[in-house]
Amino acid sequence: MVNRKSFHMEEEYSDDIISIRKYILSSWERCLNNGMLPEDMPHLKKVSAEELDKLVKQNKNLIDIALTYIKDLKKMISTDENIIIICSKEYVIINKTGHVPELVELGIDVGQSVSEENMGTNCLGTCIISNVPIAVFGDQHFLDVFKKWAGFGVPIHDSNHEILGALGIYVPSETANYNILRMLGLAAKGIENQIQLTSMNKELETLNQKLSGFNNDVINIASMISHEIRNSLSTISAYVQLLQLESILDRSRAERILMEINHVSKMLNDFRTLTKPVQLNFVRLSLNDLLKNTVDIMIPKAHMANVDIKIFLTNNDIYAKVDKDSIQEAFVNLIENAIHAMEDGGTLTIRLSRIQKHGKALIEFEDTGVGIEEENLERIFKLFFTTKKNGSGLGLILCKNTIRNHNGSIRVKSKVNQGTTFYVELPYID
Repeated sequence: MVNRKSFHMEEEYSDDIISIRKYILSSWERCLNNGMLPEDMPHLKKVSAEELDKLVKQNKNLIDIALTYIKDLKKMISTDENIIIICSKEYVIINKTGHVPELVELGIDVGQSVSEENMGTNCLGTCIISNVPIAVFGDQHFLDVFKKWAGFGVPIHDSNHEILGALGIYVPSETANYNILRMLGLAAKGIENQIQLTSMNKELETLNQKLSGFNNDVINIASMISHEIRNSLSTISAYVQLLQLESILDRSRAERILMEINHVSKMLNDFRTLTKPVQLNFVRLSLNDLLKNTVDIMIPKAHMANVDIKIFLTNNDIYAKVDKDSIQEAFVNLIENAIHAMEDGGTLTIRLSRIQKHGKALIEFEDTGVGIEEENLERIFKLFFTTKKNGSGLGLILCKNTIRNHNGSIRVKSKVNQGTTFYVELPYID
């Protein structure tokens, strides 16, 4: 019976369609096992006003965040005959943007259940039960009454990868293509990032209440990162609009989208590192070996930027008790900053020496870059301050915190158009 339906295919998305078709076929089997017939009408099952109110309150954060992305999605859909839906993990529609009377009569309305038991194969119910993005074109719907429509659904997850619900779109089948599913996927990613940030902000508020003297500025990080994420996702949206117009996702645009997403991911990682409790594993390590290994990691990136790295180490190894991962991350951050400061290429010189009277190892990172304005030198270790185009203002404060956790210190000297030197001092052991 399933085979009598023709599945809509588009060559440029063949891999996606093969994967989605598997879930559509599984959904048809479930519908048949439930005793449904294609000529049946949907089983309209609306929850009570009390139940709906409870679900809306439980999902208020999801709804508020999703609505900001739905506004952009509405602008990018080529037809006015569409409905954009937010659905809870319980299969209940909790928000609807747009009004199509025919779909409302079929049960696509706030408070209605879109489970497969009620609606057959559909973009929301099938998406939630399968926990994957789904596109259901025309005849792929189990119930014949939906065959003139195309539905697209993507799951939305919390920070623990548990499903919260789904975001869906219905449009006339003749105006539909898989670009809509791609747009929904990008919107869902943005919603998940915003939900994660909201959760982090609540954790920070709790932490701030428990820790006296905790720097209140940290609380503002969440809103700052949220702002940066919105800027990044705005760029993504712009490229998706071009994708919709051209029906092509070429290499350069794909790389641009990935770069923006990676920028968001790095900011979230920096945020987590800055706010999570410090758990360091101190071991005795050679700073000589640690610096050599770090430089080896960074040489490919330096070569791409036409930067030459020179390293001068002591004849005898200098040992220190360090947490390898965090201190190496701090060194990587300083090297990356130096590379970014030399946009036209240059030289980064790294020196390791011993200050015996202080019992400290001195590590210098000297670049030949653009330098730092004098008025900015005192600000570079403060939250949010950055001179990099896509910087977050978190990198150097992470370095400073890491070095301070090692009972060390960091300072900087710089001259505009001549270069910058960072001096890191760490206590050494014999």
